Parts: sequence; C-alpha cells; structure tokens
Amino acid sequence: MNAARSFKKYFARKHLLHIYTNKIKPSGAIGLDRIKPARLDTRLGEELDLIIRKVHQGTYRFTAYKEKLILKGVTSLPRQISIPTARDRIVLRALCDCLAEVYPSAKLPLPQEVINDLKAAVKSEKYAEYATIDLKNFYPSIPHSLVRTTIWKKVRKRELRSLIEAAITTPTVPEPKGKKDTPDSTFGVPQGLAISNLLAEIALQDIDSTFKTRPSIWYKRYVDDIIILAPEGQVKTVADELITALKKLGLNPHDFGPDSKSKVAPLTEPFSFLGYRVEGGEIIIRNESILRFESSIAKIFTAYRHRVATARSKEDLERARAYCEWKLNLRITGCYFDNKRRGWASYFSQITSTRQLRSVNHTIRKLTQRFALDGHIKTKSLIKTFYELRRGSAGSHTYIPNLDDLDIDQKRALLAIWIGDEAKKRSDQHVERLFLIKVTKAIKELEEDIAHTS
Repeated sequence: MNAARSFKKYFARKHLLHIYTNKIKPSGAIGLDRIKPARLDTRLGEELDLIIRKVHQGTYRFTAYKEKLILKGVTSLPRQISIPTARDRIVLRALCDCLAEVYPSAKLPLPQEVINDLKAAVKSEKYAEYATIDLKNFYPSIPHSLVRTTIWKKVRKRELRSLIEAAITTPTVPEPKGKKDTPDSTFGVPQGLAISNLLAEIALQDIDSTFKTRPSIWYKRYVDDIIILAPEGQVKTVADELITALKKLGLNPHDFGPDSKSKVAPLTEPFSFLGYRVEGGEIIIRNESILRFESSIAKIFTAYRHRVATARSKEDLERARAYCEWKLNLRITGCYFDNKRRGWASYFSQITSTRQLRSVNHTIRKLTQRFALDGHIKTKSLIKTFYELRRGSAGSHTYIPNLDDLDIDQKRALLAIWIGDEAKKRSDQHVERLFLIKVTKAIKELEEDIAHTS
C-alpha cells in the first residue's frame, strides 16, 4: 500500500485507541517516566490528541528508552533491550503496523515454517554441504544510513520519515542516569521496540532476495543467523560472496575460522539453527534448549514449595497446588492466545523424533514425586501435546487451552487460583482486565523458554 495512505490509516484516533486498549494497557512494562501503561486511562484523550497532532506535524519526539540488560552467559556481553514509555509504545506499534502494510514481505515467518522448509531441503538430497554464518551484534551494528537508503526508496512522506528517524536515533539509557547529557544514537536499531525486527528485515531485503533467487542453493536468514545449503564444492564460494556483501552494507558477519560461529561443513556433520539440531538425518531439539526448558519447569516446583511454606490454611495449600498444576501444564502444552500458538512445545513442533520429549516427561514425573505432588496434581504430556499440535487448529481439540475462548465465568475461576475468593467480588470489567494482565505475564514467561534459541 501507498505509505502516505497507510500513515493516515494507522495514525488515526480509532486505531491508536485500539492499540492502547489491546496491546499497551495490559502490559506491565514501564519506561523512563515510571508511568504504568494502565495509568494513561485518566488522560488518554489528551495523550492521543498530542500523538496525532505531533505525528502529523512531523515533530513527535520519543522519550529516551530505558535500558534493560539481558545476560547471555559469562563469555558474552549482555544484550541491551530498549523499553519505551507507554505513550511512545502506542506510537511505535502504530508505526510498525504502518510499515508492515507498506512492506508486507518484510514480516518474519514463524520459526517453525523456516525449519519445515529446511527439513524439506535436507530431505531432498539436492545438497551436500552447508554454511552457517552469524552476524555479530546484529541490531546494534545496523547503520542508520542502510535503514534510510532502503526505506526512503518507498517512503517519501516527510512526517513518516521523521518518525522513523526519531525512533532509531533516540538513545537508550540506564534508569538512574536518565537522558541528561546523553547524545542521540548514531548507529544501530534499538532492540525490543515494536519496529525493531521490521526495520532490520526491510534493511536486508535486497541482499536476501539476491541470494534466495540463486539457482542450485537453499538460503535463509533469520534475524542474525544465516544458513546456506549447496551441492558439493559450491557452498564456500557462495558464503564468501555473501560475507563480502554483508560487510559492504556495514554489518559484521563472523569470518570462517577454527573458533568462529560461522562454519562450512558437509551435511553429514551436525549443525544447529534456531534452537533445532540437524543430526543424522533427524531434526531434533538442541540440548541447551532442553536444559533451559527443564530449568523453567524446576522453578515452578520451587515456587510451589515457597507458597506451601507460607500457607496458613487448607485453602491456601489447595490453591498453591492448583496454581502449580495450572502453571506446569501451561508450560507443557503452551496455549492459544491472541490467535497465536504459544509455548516451547509449539516452537519445537517440527522435530522428527519424540525421544527427547519422552526424556523431559520423565524429568517432570521425577520432580512431581520429589515435591510430594504425585497424586495431588495431574500433569499433561509433551508427547500428547506434540501430536495434538500436528492434528489441527485451535478449535479442533481441548488438550491445549485456548485462552481466547474463555467466557467470563471461566476467567473468574482461573483468577481465583491467583487471588482466591476475591475473584468472586470483582466486576466483570475488572475480571477481564486482571485476567488479561495475568495471562500476558504468563505468556511472557512461556516466551522466555525460547528467547535465546539461536
């Protein structure tokens, strides 16, 4: 669609209100202004008026993003995540919707779809070698000039350009320091924004298209991970050419070497991609991904033990067990929420062997016994979840909960696990709001299980 028409459509009051109500208000993320998103309710009309006026004048400026550091291990620097204020998140989500309509091909496919294509390519026996290429510090290394040259070709509306420019140049700062004396960013796309993935995909569309259309090879880039399959004797030449092209764009791919994250090898050697592992003709789960999932399961049991230690009545104990059972089964099966499949089992639904799932099931049984819950809670199965995911859509079965389809009584009953009899006293409107907050937090925890799959 034309960028100017999309801009007008997505920065209209009706759409901004929809974004706030459905995407921003339920979230607990707090920016540098320390204002909870739900608190915008009291002055929402004024905030939307300000957004509309300044965006359409081309004068909207973002508050500095609050820095959150995600640890990646003792050998790596932490990943810097940028957290905008609630008002800025409304603007960034609208900007994302706008650019997604202008650049429909830039939307990231589901990882499962990519793995399914990879599985078919490996099975085809057309290829004898692979190359994996890793981009160092991907988002922080994307030059602003690359974003401008690619997007400005299609986006000519001055106000939209101004908004994109403001989004990528706003600095990310530690909360105690604030914006004071911090210059604007001159390099990189901030991670964690609604538009981060989309801007990166748009910036690299041309080079992706060039290598995707190469005859005789299979090519895929997913964020900062690249894989190439090729017939014998060809993959190194293609990979070297790609690395050269990426460097010309200002990016930093790892060169090939003994200890490099980039690698060339015959397809008979195992390799990992997006948390999966291709080994001996099978598609399985990388061991690190299993360990991370088992660790998250163990934390649920540990949290249960703490709840039991503070229980003051039989009702408190029963609620602790009910909460442990619900949370454990949600972790095992995942769920359908916001019209999407969520969870670890869904992410790894493209495996060709279930032996690892059986092993994790055994671990869960052992933990259930260790924490004296055997006979008190009923745990679901990763094996059954796997086959249910293969069987059909959200409406075709009940084993995997569909949180979009719960009525108000079911939501109230689920809330009672969290807050007890208080759930019976709350109004339907309050139940809806609190349910959305609690479920959004639970979904975020599910996504942490697959947050570092590359």
